[in-house]
Amino acid sequence: MRLRCAPALLVATTLAVTAAAPALAGQVRVSVVNFAFTPRAVNCNLGDHVVWVWRSGTHTVTSGDSSGPTPDGRFNSGLLGSGSSFSWKSDASGHATYYCEPHAPGMAGRVIVGPGIAVSDFRITEVLFNDAGGLDLVEIANLGNATGDLGRYRIAVGATAVAIPRDTLSVGTGGRVVVHCNASGTSTQTDIFLPTLPALPEPGSVALYAPNTAPGHTALTDATQILDYVEWGAGGQANEATAASAGIWVAAQSINNVAAGHSIELCAAAPRNASAWAEIASPNFGSNGNCTTPARTITWGRIKTLYR
Repeated sequence: MRLRCAPALLVATTLAVTAAAPALAGQVRVSVVNFAFTPRAVNCNLGDHVVWVWRSGTHTVTSGDSSGPTPDGRFNSGLLGSGSSFSWKSDASGHATYYCEPHAPGMAGRVIVGPGIAVSDFRITEVLFNDAGGLDLVEIANLGNATGDLGRYRIAVGATAVAIPRDTLSVGTGGRVVVHCNASGTSTQTDIFLPTLPALPEPGSVALYAPNTAPGHTALTDATQILDYVEWGAGGQANEATAASAGIWVAAQSINNVAAGHSIELCAAAPRNASAWAEIASPNFGSNGNCTTPARTITWGRIKTLYR
């Protein structure tokens, strides 16, 4: 898909093992609809993001024992309504129970955090920022091993973050979406037009953030919410400090001296720095044809054919 920009019994338990979450993380999704969390229980890996999207009703996502109800302080969205979203980055292995404050104990759910879970993993994989026609593009791909939902994810250019204006946008494994920055058009499953997202500057950067509209959780400085980042032209661009704090970019690194009309493309999922990217003379949004080895979560080597 292309973005163009230019299920468990509910018992009160505590999370068993606290540990630092890994930098590379995937995402799982829960719908908040009517008076239920769907699915009622989800599995994820340590460091993955759980994303809740409100489809109807006014509810909270509050961690703790629903039978009390008794919050444990791990996470709390506050009261949100239809069209809202909230994301929590899992920080311990085990079971995290949660509930809706006004509708507990009946409205409750569980996150089961353990290893080896198939999840989606959305990454920025190609950027065109210096086309003569101003057609700035950002490609986002699902490099995980499960279908994901890109609806409501936020794309940040400088201090401006714009959410993909869809509750759902299914992207299969290896699927790519192209976001058109500062451009109007009819969005599809593979192309999203965001006229309120600024054109990409040079030098500049673009960042991908988890969906979140909860008060106190929307700041672009929140390192638990940033998912991916790339900068070009010079280091020190907007949101670099957040990306570096999250371990998804190295401060002061950038992709430089890119010719007009050329794009930059991700060649390997790791390392998370400028060396994983290269200049592409013939942009190939919607595919990965210019990488000898496609960028996938399981690909750790960097093999790239560079066209200039």
